[in-house]
Amino acid sequence: MTPTPSNQTGPTILLIATSRGLGLAMAEEFLKKSWNVVGTVRAGSGRTKLHDLADHFQGRLEIETLDICEQYQVEALRQRLSGRVFDMLFVNAGIGIHDNIVDVTTDEFIRIMLTNALCPMRVVESLQGLVSENGLIGVMSSGQGSIANNVNGMHELYRGSKSRTTFDDTDYWIHRLFSSKAGLKTPCPSCPRRNWL
Repeated sequence: MTPTPSNQTGPTILLIATSRGLGLAMAEEFLKKSWNVVGTVRAGSGRTKLHDLADHFQGRLEIETLDICEQYQVEALRQRLSGRVFDMLFVNAGIGIHDNIVDVTTDEFIRIMLTNALCPMRVVESLQGLVSENGLIGVMSSGQGSIANNVNGMHELYRGSKSRTTFDDTDYWIHRLFSSKAGLKTPCPSCPRRNWL
């Protein structure tokens, strides 16, 4: 965990899963747009490119450890960040698999569904209280999760997990949080760019 900067100004995002890929790219873009970032990596990741970003954007990027599939770690993160208010919470964590469904083991099926569908919503449930009343909460989806656009098949398990993510997010927010919190976004990397940054 990096120390909490005492002189931060500007908006702050809590960005879940930022050690590489889309999460790392998002962290860099938010930093370039003068946001402060609290980004998470899994314990044991060693030095990542996120640490290089922290060196470059001194005082504006904090690094926390989190495995979203370990609920005790989610609760510990909430405790460590208690008393802070974020302008945005964004859950980027997820894993992909390209095996045909007939080749996927039961354990692998459970792992994908936990990581891509159940655990992101647990993170939102646990950490949404850290977001300001006018803030934004987002969960990364995927164009492959679209039922309407699935004309080619393949990657059934990944598609199913991301489809579940989108439906879970929508149902959750309609029934539980719209009355007390601002909006939810479930963007996908392949969708047309929207200016919500």
